[in-house]
Amino acid sequence: LQEPPFFPDTLLHSNLHPHQAAATALRILQHLFHTLSSNSSRQHWPSQPRSLLLNKLQHHIHHLEQCLPDNAGLFKGPRNPLLAINKYFRDIHLFLHAHNHSACAWDHVRLEAR
Repeated sequence: LQEPPFFPDTLLHSNLHPHQAAATALRILQHLFHTLSSNSSRQHWPSQPRSLLLNKLQHHIHHLEQCLPDNAGLFKGPRNPLLAINKYFRDIHLFLHAHNHSACAWDHVRLEAR
């Protein structure tokens, strides 16, 4: 397989305000939930661990949504981490599509999700 997308280094080494960090974590969890709940993941993931993971993700998403203010004003300026996250997950979906959602491609995504 071609090299899968890697998580943006800029997000690992940024000093975000706590609300920005929480909003960033929320966006990552939302994308993970969307990606891992797709029909194409079902055939490559054991159903019980997959369901447990999706339930935990949904729980954390709900908790973050409840405690965060409106995200509209949180990210101003040229370095919007949400844009980097959106691009990263778009690249993940393109990677899966390019490899026909194969078991090997899903293994890369699983490792990256860790």
